[in-house]
Amino acid sequence: LMQASTSGRCPTWTPRTRATHVSPRFLCSQLLPQRAISFHVLKDCGQHPVQLECYASHSTYTNWLDEREKERKQRREIFTLEDWKRHRSNSRFLRHLSTIKESGVIKGVVRPVCFVIALTTVVALYNHLFTSGALPPGFPAAPAIAIEPIQLTSFALSLLLVFRTNASYARWDEARRKYGSITTTGRDIARQAFAWFPSRDMEDKAAIARWLVALAKSSMVHFQGTEQEFQNIMKGVLRPEELEWLTRIRHRPNFCIQMITKIIARAGLPTELVLRMDENISTLIESVAACERIINTPVPLSYTRHTARFLMAWLACMPFSLWNYCGWAMVPIAALISFVLLGIEEIGVYIEEPFSLLPLDNLADKLQRIVQDMMVEHQEIEQCLVNGGPAAPAAAGSGQAVVPAAAGSSTVAVGASSHFAGEPSGQAEQLGFMPAAP
Repeated sequence: LMQASTSGRCPTWTPRTRATHVSPRFLCSQLLPQRAISFHVLKDCGQHPVQLECYASHSTYTNWLDEREKERKQRREIFTLEDWKRHRSNSRFLRHLSTIKESGVIKGVVRPVCFVIALTTVVALYNHLFTSGALPPGFPAAPAIAIEPIQLTSFALSLLLVFRTNASYARWDEARRKYGSITTTGRDIARQAFAWFPSRDMEDKAAIARWLVALAKSSMVHFQGTEQEFQNIMKGVLRPEELEWLTRIRHRPNFCIQMITKIIARAGLPTELVLRMDENISTLIESVAACERIINTPVPLSYTRHTARFLMAWLACMPFSLWNYCGWAMVPIAALISFVLLGIEEIGVYIEEPFSLLPLDNLADKLQRIVQDMMVEHQEIEQCLVNGGPAAPAAAGSGQAVVPAAAGSSTVAVGASSHFAGEPSGQAEQLGFMPAAP
């Protein structure tokens, strides 16, 4: 009799089954989606069940899984030009071999690879003892499988693995595009708001900037499931009362989109401009929905299960056909083949859920910096227009735009890169936008 209890956001799951032997690994695999898990295995002793053991291996297994999840966070990378040079350098082969112990793929396949190696070693040892006459009389020869079935089914296995990895990569690529659409559309909405909102309406401009960044960051929490870090992630983005509103909401990305829509509606823009901005709002809704579809819908489970079963059955049969061709060399050959094939299957499973691998925090922080800079630049542009119109052409060889100053004062040279030097942060705070989180 097995009793399981869970706690967390998922509903309580308390199945009961009549079984004397229960696999703790199977129980862990069934309970993985839950947050806090505890279970006991009870032995049926007549009318009263008696607790037999609380498996310590459960905590060990879940700790191993937690470590794997933490490693996924460490693999969120944004490439720079220097990273690309290092990525395509000739030394990449030796570098990748030197970091093989840190490979997440190898850590994921080490157990099934060890199983194949152990099975191959047993088959090779039995064949060696049988051919050398070391076994007592009457022991049968080890079963042998012709190599042809292995060769014929290898094509089907290859197709299954290729389709599996391609489907997973398509999900990864779409997730990156759809979340990127949230940030790029947010930039466009900020541009439209700063240009089309009335010049005196700085409060609405600052508000729409805050809620665009809040949308990107709340979507990141929504897709990555980092609810416990929500307050730290949103720190410095919204005002305290706004953050309190957002914390109480169940679907925060939708709430942010509604706030943005309301801010646009109360700005009093002409109908044609409202329609243009509403197209971008619809794009935000479609992108959030697409990301939710990816996180809620895996590759069909029957396909994943059949691929794993076919692969393990194929690898288990392979040692029985290699002895006559390879002898003891079948052990390293089987290890290499199992590592390659299981590694391909592991990559497909590894990237199937892409949001825990994608650097969404970098993308959201980048949007925050860009929107903040756009607000500062907007204020400077407004000041330029008030003081005498658009900036004059740059002086020859100076690399600067000469902006006419107010009457009675000298001209002011505005450097093209002055907005990225760090000094505009005070102006951004004056506009009501909270400073970027460190």
